[in-house]
Amino acid sequence: MSRSIITATTAIARDRAGHPTRTTPAQRHERPVLADDPPEVYEAILLAPGEKKIDVEVDTRLPSAAIFTFHKEDHTLGNMLRTRLLKTQHVVFAAYRAVINASQALIKDLGIFSREFTKEYELRKAANAANQQQQQNIAE
Repeated sequence: MSRSIITATTAIARDRAGHPTRTTPAQRHERPVLADDPPEVYEAILLAPGEKKIDVEVDTRLPSAAIFTFHKEDHTLGNMLRTRLLKTQHVVFAAYRAVINASQALIKDLGIFSREFTKEYELRKAANAANQQQQQNIAE
């Protein structure tokens, strides 16, 4: 198959998927970036300049424990590593957590909800205590 046919087929597929065909870097930057625009496919696998593939953080809560963060990986790597680690005799615990954008937003929203709820609860508790104190002063 010739290069022009492949390029044309790719352009048609991109148009049908809702991604306009871009031919020059100038045209690429003309399109406004909206919050609902999906990220480009390559952003899911290619590291940004200066970004590390693995971050290691020593976990001070337990002896000989660490937290490894793998960037631009999916469940497959996490599940394989977890399974392999658990087969090793001296490993007591191994787990992985894959955070996706939806769950990150949910965690953030739950944190905000928790703070607001705690604040409201403390304010109501203080107001009730003040009302009880005022009623006791009136009764005396």
